[in-house]
Amino acid sequence: IRWRKSVVSGSGKRVLFVAYYFPPRGGAGVQRSLKFVKYLRRFGWEPTVLTDDYSKRSGAFDDTLLSEIPGDTRIVRIPSSEDFFVALSRIGLGRLAGVLLRPDTQVTWVKKALTVARELHEREPFDAVYTSVQPWSMGLVGLRLKSELGIPWVCDFRDPWASSVHLVWPSRSYWEKDRDLEGRFIESADRTLVVTPTMRDEFLAAHPSVSPHKVQVLYNGYDTDDLNAVPNGGDGRFTIVFTGKFQYDCGHERPNAWQRLRRIGSYAARDVVLDTHSPAYFLRGLAEFLARFADRRAKTRVVFAGTILPGNREIVNQLALADVVETRGYLPHGESVALARAADALLLPMFSTPNPTERVAYASGKVFEYMEARRPILALVQEGDAKDLALESGLGVVVAPRDVSAISRAIEMLYDNWAAGGGRFRPNEEFIRSFTRESLTRQLAKTLDAITADAGGAW
Repeated sequence: IRWRKSVVSGSGKRVLFVAYYFPPRGGAGVQRSLKFVKYLRRFGWEPTVLTDDYSKRSGAFDDTLLSEIPGDTRIVRIPSSEDFFVALSRIGLGRLAGVLLRPDTQVTWVKKALTVARELHEREPFDAVYTSVQPWSMGLVGLRLKSELGIPWVCDFRDPWASSVHLVWPSRSYWEKDRDLEGRFIESADRTLVVTPTMRDEFLAAHPSVSPHKVQVLYNGYDTDDLNAVPNGGDGRFTIVFTGKFQYDCGHERPNAWQRLRRIGSYAARDVVLDTHSPAYFLRGLAEFLARFADRRAKTRVVFAGTILPGNREIVNQLALADVVETRGYLPHGESVALARAADALLLPMFSTPNPTERVAYASGKVFEYMEARRPILALVQEGDAKDLALESGLGVVVAPRDVSAISRAIEMLYDNWAAGGGRFRPNEEFIRSFTRESLTRQLAKTLDAITADAGGAW
């Protein structure tokens, strides 16, 4: 266990902030927790972070994020068994670990985290506990501390769980157990936070005994300090940028025998299609656009900044787009923000379902950073929160995610807007400014204030 000592003023309330995903780990999963920790002190709350002792085990390592954490914040890093489970996955045994360890392999970290949390609380009592979920097992930390010590608890779901559009379970009974555990978390927590209105609706529909006031929407957002990320000057080409990771590999369109065997016995709670969270349909639309306007090819550039899976690289070659599409790999967050702010358009693919009228509860955190960039957003999305946000921002060009011809026409329109000097899009400034990380942290602090006032300090 590694400790980073704090010099705390003593005037603020204390919150145990359980965030397994935290810098120097990079990627989208750390941003919400990082920004809350960055700003909570301004609103009277002193966080002590309980997190994994993360080492540089993947491309998503970003120690530049550490500079955003107030220097005297107490961070307690507890070693996990993640390296072992990553190694199992590499030899094809990751699913077996997922069957044996529920709700996820990080449950092996929970016992150690609880031991440390109790020691910390005995030394300097906490006024509240916050858990960032997922990993789903982080909710067990809050559940146990709430039941044993009576500490008010906020459970923050960054993603849907039992209603997920991309998770699979070993069997229906496994899904039912996770759904029941989800319900226990929501019932037991003093407040449950979710990131979109549709996600809130789904939670309340799945768990009708939960009082609606206990489930609150607290969106993701963007940090105004990231405005210091200076965009690179354009190179005279119309540039479309995607930042992040495509969650689907086009190479899975024709699974091999081993992949088919591994899927036997899997259960999905919803009928979903994952291939729309890949560049496949966008690239086909791009190829169609360039076939119609061959003279625009030299003036068109696409940049993918993030981990690119092999099948997605291959489709670039199959469509003869290697001279147009650049792949940058994982970038530090500041560089990613600067790249988005320098773009002429931003690409937003999302998961979808076979029923295009069904609302999808996902709204990637990049939506908000895209809005902050004030650049047109090519949103390949169906009905749902991502579509609502893109349109309300005044920046969205929404296209059905598999309509290649419509995607081609949207790229044409965006190119024409760029060539004419812009001006087609009018950002909704009031709406966009409501998603600053500082203002969202103020809302979290108000929630913490409310649950501690309700508890009356009895713990």
